[in-house]
Amino acid sequence: MAVISLWNELKKENGQTSSMVAIATYLAVAHNYKILVIDATFHDNTVEKCFWKIKENKIVKKLNGGKLDISSGAEGLISAVSSNKATPEIITNYTKVVFKNRLDILLGLKTDSRKEHEESLMVYKDLISIADKYYDYIFVDLSKGYEKPSTETLLKASKLILYTMPPNLGNIDHYLKLREEDPIVSGKNVLPLLSKSDEFSAYNVKNTTRYIKDKNLVLSVPYNVRFMESTNEASTAGFFLNTTISKVSLDVNGGFIGEVKRSSQAIIDKIKELNRGIR
Repeated sequence: MAVISLWNELKKENGQTSSMVAIATYLAVAHNYKILVIDATFHDNTVEKCFWKIKENKIVKKLNGGKLDISSGAEGLISAVSSNKATPEIITNYTKVVFKNRLDILLGLKTDSRKEHEESLMVYKDLISIADKYYDYIFVDLSKGYEKPSTETLLKASKLILYTMPPNLGNIDHYLKLREEDPIVSGKNVLPLLSKSDEFSAYNVKNTTRYIKDKNLVLSVPYNVRFMESTNEASTAGFFLNTTISKVSLDVNGGFIGEVKRSSQAIIDKIKELNRGIR
């Protein structure tokens, strides 16, 4: 139904991955959608650590020349796509399940070779095209910057791009410059997202929206210490299950959940608009 990529042109830590995890997990818990999260970053297991404690099998890794599980996961799926054996339904055989029939994760490639990683990512355009026939929403965590041809390829294959940035003036001004000059960022399918935002900041959602002169409130995933702790303790799924079923308006996490809910709905609405061809 829709491929949503999170990306930033600046190669800095910007809360992109945690923002993606928050929105995708919320949608899986609060709605009856089939969601796939794809980790397309290089040598970064942040997504995996949000949901599972990592136990590395060093013996297998050594025997496989630096890779793990070469017959499964992203490597196995790439092989299936390359040999025209991949179907929408069998993609789930290569993913890890967070919530059955609601949230699947395709973990990042295990290679230590940047060249091999880049070559594999070029196959992801076909991979997400196949997956798009099975899942309602596909979230792709892209490497930052433009230096990889695969990044531009996957951005162009995305229905919606969330340009993710921490709330400070330098990042916001850079986004405005790109919106004027960059053919991708200036597209109608790009939404700005403030990561680790703070309502008490000078660059909160309302002030940033006024500053960039958008007609709609910018998206945001606020900083929340309990959410961040859950991403470090492999308990993200439990965090959202516990907070969304509680009376969040009375809960310490209520503001965070409310803002993630607003941003998630804005994404759904924007995709519906794009599917209708509204300009």
